[in-house]
Amino acid sequence: MPGVAAAAGEPLVRELRLDRAGTVPALSGGPDTPEAILRERARRLSVAAARTDSGATVQVLECRLGAEQYALEMRLLHGVQRATGLTPVPGAPAFVTGLLNVRGEIVAVLDLAIALALERSGPPQAEGRNVLLVELSGVPVGLLVDEVVGVRTLALNRLERAPSGSDVARGVAEARIVLLDLERLLAEGRFDVAEELG
Repeated sequence: MPGVAAAAGEPLVRELRLDRAGTVPALSGGPDTPEAILRERARRLSVAAARTDSGATVQVLECRLGAEQYALEMRLLHGVQRATGLTPVPGAPAFVTGLLNVRGEIVAVLDLAIALALERSGPPQAEGRNVLLVELSGVPVGLLVDEVVGVRTLALNRLERAPSGSDVARGVAEARIVLLDLERLLAEGRFDVAEELG
């Protein structure tokens, strides 16, 4: 009977030998049994998979908020639009910058700087800024940023530790770009209008 090949292209030449009666011996769990061979192969494959994960990369959209650089995963973004035509909402919480018509759909635009507790010099001006289109609890919303810098790829295993006290940062790339955990940011109740109005 042919042998079983090992992981990573390394040949594993072992054969199942028939006993004198012409049957395969019972699995004893020894080093030459099919069960042991398959277990070793699974172990090697899992180590190879772990090595691959540690070198994983993520495509991000880099943006600017004041003097700070941030990045958000592209897979979570639905689009980017200029903040032109943003309509203010009287009496809304400070983080609600206004409403924007996006291809016939009215979208609430939230100020990402306020969500991240960044200091602003004066009230936010929407004109000339960009809106990142995402979803919050299944509802499309926009996140207001000062500038979209561009798209790039970040290596997750090269991220430095996020600043202390930052619960929505996955890490820092190149000592200046903070990779945000957008799912956590949007899930933590920072944008609960009911709480702000209540």
